[in-house]
Amino acid sequence: MRITISLTELLPSVHALPRGDKFRLMQELIAELAGEESGAAAQQAAVPVEYPVWSPHDAHEAAATLLQLLDQDRREQAEASPVPAA
Repeated sequence: MRITISLTELLPSVHALPRGDKFRLMQELIAELAGEESGAAAQQAAVPVEYPVWSPHDAHEAAATLLQLLDQDRREQAEASPVPAA
């Protein structure tokens, strides 16, 4: 048997609950909502979705750019540091 009560009728009773019972009520409601969410997520997960993922594999232009920047940095560091006297 299911009893239906409106939120406006329920709230005064909820406000009258002790603190611990309010937390327990919140836990129950959150668990119920999470169960509903996971059910919806499970239905969506049944539909396969592909997401593009970038990989550095075969990224020759990126490698060339990185090498160019490293060479430039080495040159700048060599120019900035004094040459030790022999």
